[in-house]
Amino acid sequence: MKFYHGTSVDRWEKIKKSGFLWGYRIHNGKKTLGYRYTYLTPHLEVARKYGDIVLEVEYEPTGKYGIDNYGFNPPPGEEVWQFSVFVKIPICFVKVIVNNKEELKAQEKE
Repeated sequence: MKFYHGTSVDRWEKIKKSGFLWGYRIHNGKKTLGYRYTYLTPHLEVARKYGDIVLEVEYEPTGKYGIDNYGFNPPPGEEVWQFSVFVKIPICFVKVIVNNKEELKAQEKE
C-alpha cells in the first residue's frame, strides 16, 4: 500500500544516509529516550503539512508479528489520518514525490 510521510530537507538527508525511514520521538526540538516510530498517512495533503519533502512509502500495515504499527485500524465509521510504524522501513520502499524547496527554486527562476 502507498502512504506518505512529510519531513524536512535535513531529515531527508539523514534518512538517505542511514538507509532507513525510522523516526525519533522529538520533544521541544530534542530527541527523547524511548521507542522509535515513524508517522505515515494515507493522505498526501496531511503529509505536506509536516515538511518541505513528502515521501511516498510502500508499506503493508499488517506487519511483523502484528505489532509493528499503531492506529491503522480505526473504529467503524472513522477514518485513519495518521498512524505509527515501529519498525525500520528500508529506503528502497521510499521515494520523494514532493520537494517544496526545489519547486520554489524553479518558480523563482521563471
